[in-house]
Amino acid sequence: MWARIHSSILRHVIFSMRERYLVFTGRPNAGKSSIIREVVGLDVAVGKRPGTTRRISKYPLSGDLVLVDMPGFGRRMGASKRLGDKINDQIIKFMESYAQSIALAVHVLDISTFLEVTWRLEKKGFISVDVEMVQFLAETLGEFPLVAANKIDKADKEELEVNLEEFIHRIGKGYPFAVGKHVFPVSARTREGLGALKNSIHKRLMAKGYRTPFKVGL
Repeated sequence: MWARIHSSILRHVIFSMRERYLVFTGRPNAGKSSIIREVVGLDVAVGKRPGTTRRISKYPLSGDLVLVDMPGFGRRMGASKRLGDKINDQIIKFMESYAQSIALAVHVLDISTFLEVTWRLEKKGFISVDVEMVQFLAETLGEFPLVAANKIDKADKEELEVNLEEFIHRIGKGYPFAVGKHVFPVSARTREGLGALKNSIHKRLMAKGYRTPFKVGL
């Protein structure tokens, strides 16, 4: 019996070592799970309450490629600070521990409220969670992640342009032209802009030798 158990554990460890990850990150209620459903076609949990995803969830895609849906990073409504810190620590630990196994990271943010939320945080002495996460991903993975600037349908054109410009300026650390091409204004609700994001995910993965199970050209 112990030999069978040991063999099962060994197979699991070997398979885990081969896994490569397509990781989605984002703050609670940024629309991350909705973006995953629309872009990849996976039936992940979607809810109206912030922080529907509260654990690291894995979904096999093709071959050794696995999609990872991270819980919302940052404060979440209806959750204690202790739980929030625990979830945040799990996200950071996963990204650092499996950095070499991450094929691509996609960060999702609510671009419609970016400046409003950022200014509110800065008054308390904090920087934007979205800016912090994007820069963390870039430094940890050694390449810039793709960014889905979601909920463009919730802001007027002028407000959207200001939010996008400021976000790109901040994540680019003064070099917005170097990172702007990685940011995709999208709406999970209306599906606007999802085709460009989907194509970019496909191209980045294909360039690294991975097959993607979803069709491009929305």
